[in-house]
Amino acid sequence: MDLSKIALDLPMLKLSLAIVGGLLIIAMVRIMFLLRTNSRLRDSTSKMEQQVLNQHQALLSVRSDSNAWRGELQRMFDSFRAEFSKRLEESEQRYQEVQQRCETAVKPAEVFSPPPPAVLAKIVTPEEKPVLPVPALNIS
Repeated sequence: MDLSKIALDLPMLKLSLAIVGGLLIIAMVRIMFLLRTNSRLRDSTSKMEQQVLNQHQALLSVRSDSNAWRGELQRMFDSFRAEFSKRLEESEQRYQEVQQRCETAVKPAEVFSPPPPAVLAKIVTPEEKPVLPVPALNIS
C-alpha cells in the first residue's frame, strides 16, 4: 500500500489515533501488570533465599549438635571401656592370686598325705561338664 492512496480525512485520522491510543493504553496496562508481577517475584525470591539461609543454618546447627553428641558418646564409650578393662585386669589379678593360694594350699596337703584312690579317680575322670563363662551381651 502506498501512503498516497490512503485518504487523510479527519474521521480516518481519528480512527487511526483511537486504535494507536488503545494499543498504547493496552501496552501500558500490560507493562504495569508485568512490573507488579516482577516485584512479587522479587519479593518471593528474597523470601525463598531467606528460607534457604534459615534452613542451612538449622542444618549446620543440627550437624554440630549431632557431632557434639557423637563426641560425648565416644568419650563415654572410651571411659566405660577403660573402666571395664581396668576391672578385667583386677579380676584376672585376683584370679591369679586365688589360683596361687589354691596351689600353695594344695601342695603341703599332698606332701603330708596323698588323697585316697577314690578321690583321685574322681579328679582324673570328671563326670560333670565344666562351667562355661557367660558370653558378653552384644548390644547393637
